Amino acid sequence: MDEDTPATATGPAALCRDVVPQRRRLVHSYVRGEFTVVELRGEIDVSTIEEISARVSAVTESPGALVVVDLRPIQFFDCAALTLLVRTRRRLLEHDGWMGLVCTHPWHLRVLRLADLTRNLRPVASVEAACARAPRGRRQ
Repeated sequence: MDEDTPATATGPAALCRDVVPQRRRLVHSYVRGEFTVVELRGEIDVSTIEEISARVSAVTESPGALVVVDLRPIQFFDCAALTLLVRTRRRLLEHDGWMGLVCTHPWHLRVLRLADLTRNLRPVASVEAACARAPRGRRQ
């Protein structure tokens, strides 16, 4: 091997690094006024829902929390994500909170319609539109 050739690791550590991809950040949250916006990213399914549920639950713990869930960055979701949305909304309502939903992808909207969730979750096209739907007296 010459000096310009980088050394490569060998053994189990190298194998794991090559076989197991690094996990992407599936949940990103930020504050917008009095709202917490939770962006779900990537693929949300049975294999990732535990990690995502823990992160979303942390945001919904405060009584009276105003949360907007943004599904626009999602590439794929299954029934585990639908369950998460319903549970999150219910938890917030039980603690005098509120949840808005942002969803624009036609296929995702179709899944929400087929699951009969659009009436309760009422998806809109932007975070601003979701925030505007919060009950009066609950927003700035």
